[in-house]
Amino acid sequence: MMTRRQFVPSVLLASSAASGAPQKPAGRSEFDYIDWSWEAWRNITHENRTQQATEQSGKAELITLVPKTRDAWPERRESFAQVLNVFLGTQPGAKPALAPKVIEERSEDAYTRRKLLYQSEAGEWVPAYLLVPNKLRGRAPVVLCPHQTTQAGKDSPAGLADDPHLHMAVHLVRRGYVSFTWDALCFGERHNPGSGHYGDSIPFYRKHPEWSLMSKMVWDLSRGIDYLETLDLVDPTRVGCIGHSHGAITTLFAMAFESRIVAGVSNCGFDTFRIDGNVWRWSRATALLPRLGFYISSPYLTNSFYRAVPDSEVITTPFDMHQLLALIAPRALMLTTSDEDFVFPNGGWSARLSLARLQPLYDLLGAGDRLASYYFNAGHSFPEGASSRAYAWLDRWLKP
Repeated sequence: MMTRRQFVPSVLLASSAASGAPQKPAGRSEFDYIDWSWEAWRNITHENRTQQATEQSGKAELITLVPKTRDAWPERRESFAQVLNVFLGTQPGAKPALAPKVIEERSEDAYTRRKLLYQSEAGEWVPAYLLVPNKLRGRAPVVLCPHQTTQAGKDSPAGLADDPHLHMAVHLVRRGYVSFTWDALCFGERHNPGSGHYGDSIPFYRKHPEWSLMSKMVWDLSRGIDYLETLDLVDPTRVGCIGHSHGAITTLFAMAFESRIVAGVSNCGFDTFRIDGNVWRWSRATALLPRLGFYISSPYLTNSFYRAVPDSEVITTPFDMHQLLALIAPRALMLTTSDEDFVFPNGGWSARLSLARLQPLYDLLGAGDRLASYYFNAGHSFPEGASSRAYAWLDRWLKP
């Protein structure tokens, strides 16, 4: 397992075009971030660094999560949520009618795949797939499957593109679940093929300067649950979520702020700011949480060189990602983590330390058995050892 000070060779760090003057991207590169610009976001929003001091601010170590008493947890939880919400931004108030439209239906050997649209914001339609077992009897548990970082978007979990190991929606429908996957903004049918990765976020921030793309992704997921609750074939009390990489990040943020999800699995999608070394990936390499971009000082960080690279400013961030996990407690959560992950080089270390902080909280809340982990050595992937444990975890909490 890599140490915090161990730099990753640049050949493994190349996840986007080299920094410099913007240029038209060549093709639809998997990791082409050229069209996203933190400076453009700041010009749109006129944001400045938030002036807030918290218990985590200025500390290199991850703070403890456990309150002095069980009764004190709701107040402590709310304090964590308030800090995170500063960076997630302000959601729109009104929800329009879902007005779902099924536009295609295909029968496979053991399930039916429906392609549909649902309205997330007024006039904005989210393309999605609903996978339903052919031999379904009564209401079934449903699992949300947010996709990884792939231009294929929802086609990846739905079994229509990418690595078969990542066809999670197909794997789950074959286990008797209804499964659901959709295109996040900037991916799949919601990506302009003429722009670079996350280039679609610039129009989003022009429309919603006070919001964040990460929170928008959670909003779209929640609207998906709203749709699923209208279906007679779904049991709305048994909702799960699972994802790899970007889908794993989506799973964690969704579980933290969407209480209808009762069990989830995050695969190769967790790291802490302080152990990762900096917050570049969240604010400059992607458009997910641009307000974190004010917590960067190192002149050496670039889109080609930021993973596991220390930046002293990182300790000033007023929260860290183990606090996001705390917002999920006491619901069932599993982290499956690679100790050889080139995307999250220190993910194994981050997961172990964070879970060591999190387990006492779960124990205090009487849910010690609802927290689990699995570590493997297989790069940035979802190998059989991880998937079998992940699906068994969902079975444990979602099936009668």
